[in-house]
Amino acid sequence: MARYDVIVAGGGVAGLCAALFLARAKVGVAVFDRAESSLVRVERVNNYLGFPDGISGADLLALGKRQAERFGAEIYEERIEAVTSAGDSFSVLAGGLAHSCSFFVIASNKRTDLATSLGLELGGFGGRFVAVGQGGSTAVDRVYAAGRITGQPSQAVVSAGDGAKVAIALIERMRGGYYVDHDK
Repeated sequence: MARYDVIVAGGGVAGLCAALFLARAKVGVAVFDRAESSLVRVERVNNYLGFPDGISGADLLALGKRQAERFGAEIYEERIEAVTSAGDSFSVLAGGLAHSCSFFVIASNKRTDLATSLGLELGGFGGRFVAVGQGGSTAVDRVYAAGRITGQPSQAVVSAGDGAKVAIALIERMRGGYYVDHDK
């Protein structure tokens, strides 16, 4: 059984950005993703800072994965089959293997099943969003949500910022104090 501090369900920009910030802070993080992000199908993203000529959604996600892995995030091309609370941790079944973590982040709007299995109520437009508090926290302790599943706008740059916000909130909770991510 692999053990992580944080497991992220979803490898779109919100999930990858959360993983990047967590990995840079030396937090053990794994992302489980089956390339379900709608960004994969976007031919050209023209409103993401740093790409003056635009970039395909698939290329943006591939670069995000590579960057998160460079800092230590583990990326699994597996769909999470189940997640259950086990006291102060979570048991995550993916690809027939069990994993565990202290914190769980839902960063896929297509995985409302994971939210409801953890006891989160869905609401908002269409009844498919998870309500979040400060830093992406949810009504279930140690469960966070980032990106479109929170009802935030789905533009890539907004979703990435939301993932970063959730990661920083988790790092501050784990370390008990203020955190800022700067290169040295």
